[in-house]
Amino acid sequence: MKLSAGVEWALHCCVVLTKTDAPVPSARLADLHGVSKTYLAKHLQALARAEIAQPSEGRDGGYV
Repeated sequence: MKLSAGVEWALHCCVVLTKTDAPVPSARLADLHGVSKTYLAKHLQALARAEIAQPSEGRDGGYV
């Protein structure tokens, strides 16, 4: 089975998010994986809508 690139990066982000208790900014996740911030943000928003990842707002915001 072949996954789209967006699904693959979303899965990678899920793995990273399971390893931390603090919110991780989407820009940091994008830098970690070497992808565009806007590209990854779109997929992180989809994860949030599916209630797989939880967005956190504010200065120290990100995703958990």
